[in-house]
Amino acid sequence: MISHLRFARAYAAEKLPWFAPALFRCRIILSESVDVAAIDLHYNVYWNPTVVDDIWHSRERPVALAELAFIWIHEISHRLRQHAERAKAFNVHGPDAARLWNIAADFEINDTEWPGMRMPAAYPGMLPEDFGYQRGLLAETYFEGISKSHPDLSANHDDGSGAHHQEREWEDGNERQNISSLDDQVLRREVARRMKEAGNKATPGGWRNWTEDILHPQINWRAKLGNRMSVALQNGIGSRIDYSFSRPSRRQSVYHPILTPSLRGDRTARIAVVVDTSGSMSPELLSRALGEVAAVLRTFQYPVTIIPCDNTAYEPVRILAGQEAYRLQSLPGGGGTDMTAGILAALDLNPAPDSVLVLTDGFTRYPTHRFNTPVIFGIFDLDDGVRRRPPSPPWGEDAIVAITD
Repeated sequence: MISHLRFARAYAAEKLPWFAPALFRCRIILSESVDVAAIDLHYNVYWNPTVVDDIWHSRERPVALAELAFIWIHEISHRLRQHAERAKAFNVHGPDAARLWNIAADFEINDTEWPGMRMPAAYPGMLPEDFGYQRGLLAETYFEGISKSHPDLSANHDDGSGAHHQEREWEDGNERQNISSLDDQVLRREVARRMKEAGNKATPGGWRNWTEDILHPQINWRAKLGNRMSVALQNGIGSRIDYSFSRPSRRQSVYHPILTPSLRGDRTARIAVVVDTSGSMSPELLSRALGEVAAVLRTFQYPVTIIPCDNTAYEPVRILAGQEAYRLQSLPGGGGTDMTAGILAALDLNPAPDSVLVLTDGFTRYPTHRFNTPVIFGIFDLDDGVRRRPPSPPWGEDAIVAITD
C-alpha cells in the first residue's frame, strides 16, 4: 500500500519536478479516519488505505498513477499556499466554517490543470465553476461567497489542519514528524525557486504570482502601503487632538495645586478607499481590490468608507469589518475611468478623511495637483511591470505603491 503511494509520489515529482522538495519532505501515514487524504501543518499526509487500494486496482496503471499523483499535488498545495495560516488570519472558526474554508481553498487550487495529473474519477474534487464562480480567485473571496450559499456539507470533506488550521483526531499519533517554521519557509522557497527556473510556460498564472511573492519578500508592498497609511493617519489624528483644560488630567493629584490639561479630541482614524470599478478592471482585479480593503481594515481596526468610481463617483459604502468587504459582490461602474472624481468625492466626505487610498489598474486620468489630505495610489502591477503611474511631478514615489501579487 505505502509502496503504491511512493510510486505515485515519484511519478508526480517526475512530471512536476519543482514540487519534489515538498513531495519528498512528506511522511506517509495510513488512516481510515480520513475521507480520501489529508495533510497537517507538518507535511504529514494521511491516506485512506481503502481509497488508495480502490484507485490502484480499479484503474489502469497509468490512470491510477495520474489520479494518486493529483491527490499528492493537491495536498501539498494546501501547505505551499499557506491555506492554514490564511484561515487563521481570516478568523475561520468552528467545524462548518472550517469545511467551507476547505472547499474555498480547494476552489483556489483545483482549477489548475497540471500535465500528467488527473482528478480521481471516483473521488472528484470541487471546482468553482460547478457552483457558479469563475476560476482564478482567492480562497478568501470564494469563502465569502459560499458562506452565504452553502455547498452540500453532508458529504465528508476535510483536508486536515494543513488546509484550515484546525487539528483533527487522526493527527494525534507517534508516527508524525514535526517541521519547524524555518524549515517550512526554506522548503517553500526551494519549490518557488525551482518553479521560477521552469519558466512561465510551465507554471499557471496563479502559481507565478505565488512564486514571485515567496522569492521576493523584501519587496513587501503591503508593508510599504501600511507604513505610508500609518503616517498619514497619525498626522490626521494628531491634528484633531490637543491639550485642553475642559477636563483636568487624570494625574491631577500628582501635580496639585497646579492645574494640568488633558488630551482631548477625536482619536478615530478616518479612512477612505476609492475602488476603480471601470470597464478595464476585471472581476479578478475587483476581487483583489476588495481583498486589500479587508487588509486595511484588519491592519488598522478602523471603519473604512469605500467609494466605487469609474468616471463617476458612486454612493459611498461604509464597512466596519474585513469580512464585509468580500460580501460586496457587485459595485456600480463599468464605464470609463477617472479616479479624480473618486478622490474629490472622498475629500468631500463629512467628516473629512485622514487619508485616501486609490486602488486602480492605472488606466485612468490622474489629478494634476496634490491635495492637503494625503492620497496614496495602490496600482495593480499588470503584465510583468507594465502599469500606468501618476505624473511625476507632482506625484512622487511616496504616493505610489505597486501591488504585485
